[in-house]
Amino acid sequence: MAGLAPDEDGLATVEEWGIGSFPNISDRGPIWGAFGVFGQPAAIVVTADGNVLGHMGALDKAGFQDLMDRARAA
Repeated sequence: MAGLAPDEDGLATVEEWGIGSFPNISDRGPIWGAFGVFGQPAAIVVTADGNVLGHMGALDKAGFQDLMDRARAA
């Protein structure tokens, strides 16, 4: 899990992917565990109502869209 890697690895990823414009969580495990994530890749969606949906494994564009559609319907 990226959150368990050395800080330099996470910072390098933020720079490489250009994702420094929004908050990134440095988690050593508790947050991942609270959402039932035990490895990567994983995707978690928290809706405005506080519902949580997750997917363990890789997602392509259609899979991510399906996860988002299910989150909206929850």
